[in-house]
Amino acid sequence: SPTGKRALIEARGDVFSLPAKDGPVLNLTRTPGAAERYPAWSPDAKRIAYWTDRSGEYQLAVRPADGPGEERTLTTFGPGFRYHVWWSPDSKKIAFIDHTQRLRVYDLASGKTTDVDHEEWRLAPGAGAFEVSWSSDSKWLAYDKTLETGNPAIVLFDTASASRHQVTSGYYQDTNPAFDPEGNYLYYFSGRTMNPVYSD
Repeated sequence: SPTGKRALIEARGDVFSLPAKDGPVLNLTRTPGAAERYPAWSPDAKRIAYWTDRSGEYQLAVRPADGPGEERTLTTFGPGFRYHVWWSPDSKKIAFIDHTQRLRVYDLASGKTTDVDHEEWRLAPGAGAFEVSWSSDSKWLAYDKTLETGNPAIVLFDTASASRHQVTSGYYQDTNPAFDPEGNYLYYFSGRTMNPVYSD
């Protein structure tokens, strides 16, 4: 949790809240016959978002983080699988990627899902293969995108204008962007080792 006092896990298709030290283990979803995946705490510690297949297809849902309260299903997507969810720092938006390697943002206030980008060259969109970083003001989303050259470049998405901006050349292997907490810098890894080989 944002306070560090509890942790979320998915087990046997349900979402559980575990204490960091002492306290009860809470089964938050208790849904026999349905599976919940990729739970994530909102930064304000009030809600948990996750995917549930209770309807027959994976939909984005939220519920109160403290246990009591009803689940609220947010989307009505068709067939497919969705992966990790990333809350914006203001707890008002949720970014995610699906099996078609499409990055999207769901806005909790409007109920609107915005297509951010589509990754055509990444080999595996699943767990651990893709990460995003939100700016501290929740206005920008940073991620890396593999270009046709085979090299990844850093891309920024402006949530206000719904526009993308490639901010590195794509000449190097630029990956894993992360905003600093104050919002002044964007850090990323860049593979720039030059090792020319003599050839006829």
